[in-house]
Amino acid sequence: MMNEEYNYYIVNTEMTAGTSEKIISILIWPLCFLYASMVFENDKAFDIMFGIFVLLFITFTEILYWNRKNNAESLAMLVMTIIIASSVCFSFGNVWEKEIRVFFAHLYAVYWVLCRSDRLAEGETSHMMVWDGIVGFFVMPFKHFLLNAKTIFTVFRTGGCVKNKKSVPFVLLASFAAAVLFFIALSYLMDADDNYNALMQDIGRFFKIDIDYLFIPKVIITAFASTYLYGLLGGCYRESKEQVYCRAGRVKGFVEALRKVPGSVWVVFIGFFSLFYAIFFIMQGHYLFDAFIMKLPQEFTYSQYARKGFGDMCGVMVVNFILFWLSTRTVHTLDKPIKIASLILNVESMFFALIAFLKIAMYIRAYGFTPLRFESIWAATVLMFACVCVMINMLTGRKMAKIWFMVSAATLTVLCII
Repeated sequence: MMNEEYNYYIVNTEMTAGTSEKIISILIWPLCFLYASMVFENDKAFDIMFGIFVLLFITFTEILYWNRKNNAESLAMLVMTIIIASSVCFSFGNVWEKEIRVFFAHLYAVYWVLCRSDRLAEGETSHMMVWDGIVGFFVMPFKHFLLNAKTIFTVFRTGGCVKNKKSVPFVLLASFAAAVLFFIALSYLMDADDNYNALMQDIGRFFKIDIDYLFIPKVIITAFASTYLYGLLGGCYRESKEQVYCRAGRVKGFVEALRKVPGSVWVVFIGFFSLFYAIFFIMQGHYLFDAFIMKLPQEFTYSQYARKGFGDMCGVMVVNFILFWLSTRTVHTLDKPIKIASLILNVESMFFALIAFLKIAMYIRAYGFTPLRFESIWAATVLMFACVCVMINMLTGRKMAKIWFMVSAATLTVLCII
């Protein structure tokens, strides 16, 4: 019965594609061809094409979701996405490299789509933000990977060309495979004979088609990007909130099923970590705490002192967050002893974050700001704020994930333009 309902759903969603879906299913192809083309362009052309791509992507998304209510979180993510994309397009911002800012723009854009479609796991940014990211980048696009082909079929369907509706995606895939193989064979023939190559070039110029060695890679990238991107946009558009919440519920149920470890076991493990951290603080006290009074130890230069242990301390904080997550998600009962042990671990993490922050602050005080020092102080600040949010959550029960995420995203955006 479940399979019958699922098949019925797919066939009927093909038959009832809305006007906005049909428009975007077609326009997504030239948009993704622009995306594929900019990959092979030089820096200046890439910057301009990237800006145009982002502008069109936002426009297409808004066309698809024009009848859905916007919210403050969606608007905030949209503004931050535009700012980061603008820093690439207009070549300003020295803290992050351009390639990293392009990567950030992708992250922000996908998360904006989830916010704009109101398809986050809990309706807003929450402690499941990592799962939301997995859904946005993998689950939604690949679950609906053939949705673009199905929607295009509703545009060009004439009522009798394909008798079996279920075979439509495979017919389209076969057509695409044949086209790719044709161009591959054509490229080999053009390489094998100069006269044949000249003939094909003349035909291409007559039909205003630029046949070069990059055409096939561009077509392949375009096809994948179009189906992937429409899988994200169309999937978020078609899936109901109930489906999103049901999927998130299965993840929560899986995590709840992990609550098998006795609290005493995690208390011992966390205590073991805390003890070794305390020993580390004592052994390193002769120079570690000089950062608190902005005093440089005699055996170090500013550069050595700032770099010595900064990355290691940040790494330890990340390990502590993982340990905290594992302990609070797998413990049988989140009772008072495990909460106290977790709070002690969190206080030590805050201590690591503060020392790391002061180390880099001392370095900046001596030599001024550089892009790498901006990145370092941002990382230390975000980790410190994460410790504060965890502390507030444990003591008051207030949900802090959204606040931490938005503050971190906003400050990262600022760094992209300075």
